Amino acid sequence: MRYLGIDYGRRRIGVAYSDEEGRIAFPDRVIAAGRDEAAIKEIVRLVSGAGAKEIVIGLPLGLDGKETEESGRVRAFARSLGQAAQLPVHLENEILTSRMATHVGVAKEMRDAASAAFILQSYLDKENRS
Repeated sequence: MRYLGIDYGRRRIGVAYSDEEGRIAFPDRVIAAGRDEAAIKEIVRLVSGAGAKEIVIGLPLGLDGKETEESGRVRAFARSLGQAAQLPVHLENEILTSRMATHVGVAKEMRDAASAAFILQSYLDKENRS
């Protein structure tokens, strides 16, 4: 089953996909965040075009594991996206994914997509262990 991964931000949204077996995540693109409605419409189009069956969105948590100010905004975006796409949406802790993307030397314009791939891979690894 193919998944779509998202690193949601106020300015940019990173997008990643899994392979058909749902085992490996690949960064795909970065889209402008702008208004949530427009971003959701674009993501629904991407989900449909890729044949993704589930969506994984990074949830910002603090180093202590507690929700941050941004967590509520991400949860609201996830609910709206799930309703629009009519697909299950899973939230995955996104801690340090942006730093990981920077550390491995990903080009600046693709860092959000790389972060989305790290988020999605974390989720896939947990799912594939079950």
